[in-house]
Amino acid sequence: MFAVPGWSVSASALRKQSEPQPQTKASQSSKPEADSNANMKSNKRKRDDNITKKNVVLMYRRHIEGSTGQAKAAKPNSAKPKPEKKPWERKREEKNDAAKRDKDKDQDKKATETVVAGADGSAEENKSAKRRRKNKNKGSQQQTAEENQATLNEAPAAESIPPAPPTTTAVLTPLQQAMRQKLISSRFRHLNETLYTTPSTKALELFTSNPELFEEYHAGFSRQVKESWPSNPVDGYINAIRTRGAISPAPKKGNKPDQKSRGLALPRRPNGTCTIVDLGCGDAQLHRALLPSAKKLNLTLHSFDLHAPKASPITKADISNLPLESGSADIAIFCLSLMGTNWVSFVEEAWRVLRSDGKGECWVSEVKSRFGKVHRKKAQIGAKRTLTKAEKKKLKKKRAGDDDAGSDVDDAEIYAEDARPSQDDETDISAFVEVFRTRGFVLKSETVDKSNKMFVKMEFVKAGGAPTKGKHASASGAPASGKKKFIEKTVAADNGMTPEEEAAVLKPCVYKIR
Repeated sequence: MFAVPGWSVSASALRKQSEPQPQTKASQSSKPEADSNANMKSNKRKRDDNITKKNVVLMYRRHIEGSTGQAKAAKPNSAKPKPEKKPWERKREEKNDAAKRDKDKDQDKKATETVVAGADGSAEENKSAKRRRKNKNKGSQQQTAEENQATLNEAPAAESIPPAPPTTTAVLTPLQQAMRQKLISSRFRHLNETLYTTPSTKALELFTSNPELFEEYHAGFSRQVKESWPSNPVDGYINAIRTRGAISPAPKKGNKPDQKSRGLALPRRPNGTCTIVDLGCGDAQLHRALLPSAKKLNLTLHSFDLHAPKASPITKADISNLPLESGSADIAIFCLSLMGTNWVSFVEEAWRVLRSDGKGECWVSEVKSRFGKVHRKKAQIGAKRTLTKAEKKKLKKKRAGDDDAGSDVDDAEIYAEDARPSQDDETDISAFVEVFRTRGFVLKSETVDKSNKMFVKMEFVKAGGAPTKGKHASASGAPASGKKKFIEKTVAADNGMTPEEEAAVLKPCVYKIR
């Protein structure tokens, strides 16, 4: 440092000069490596990535074998150097390589042209295929719409029924048994709904194509009877046939004719036989119960249903079209079997097969929930009603004992409040009876039984006149041949209901689907 006149610099701002440190071996060695890596990256040759099946050999020789030869040559003492080729050998190899390269180029060009041509052809084919698919889709959409409309018009079929649980021989736990039972009950409910909401022809087709459904349905039906029904109506019919069958229609010698017993006897032919047809017999319980005593009671039994299992007395038939002659039956029984949506045609067929002399009987048992309820008006004070016999006697005694009373009360009528309790359970069968009446039947009013909490029983008689409605209706309404025996006075008039309204008189008995 040297002094400059007029300047004053403090020594604290000056720094001591330091000598440069020597480089270590590691730092010296890392710098050349970094430089060499940079050079290698910059000198790295870009490869031709357009590799095909044709030029793969050429590319292998160029990139793999060439680099390997250079690497081998670079390594000292790795192998002996190959002898140098003669000039004519080098020219021959170059000529062969040039010819091979030209051949590969031609093959690549042909392959490219083939691909382009194929692409053009496939494009045209794709367009035509698209047009065909479009037309096909339009046709299939129209067909699907028609099929859907037909399916909506049709009632539920077997596809809606849940599959049956698989059979098993394993020992099930109580929980597994309960779950399996629920599946079986659900299948029964779906089958039951199908039978109530389809015509008998569809039900016949269903059981014909799936015979196992018939046995499954009646197994579920029997289980339902045991678990929740107070009684089975068919048991009452079995007892009634046995009781009435034991009564002789003709009095014994020396005895006066008993009109009551003769009225309770079964309707029989001149030869003494009584033909009973069970329409919609199910598992033919009535037939099997009466068969041992059929000969003694002189009975002829026929059982009809949609399916006839092997070794059973059932005849397979649609009960709207029975394989029986007209007038060949004495009693027709509908025990919970008016199930199809065309149940009115069952009634018409029963009229056809029953005898026409006023003695043919039709027994009907149905679930109360299928009928409507009676709508009664409340009794008003001052309403007019007719006195009963007991009330008349009491009134006469009272007037005879009261000499001073100058009563002007009529013996037959009195104005008072009608507060008598109704013996009816409010089940309205009037519309149902009307359907039977227009089909040529008359109700025996004394046979209507509503005592059971679940069922209604009633008996009809085939009247002497022709039906006023249905396929057997007569335009003139003239009575049929034979004796005319009316139990009730019939009115040969139409009930004013359309076929749809008549079919709706009985509501379907459908269980709650769970």
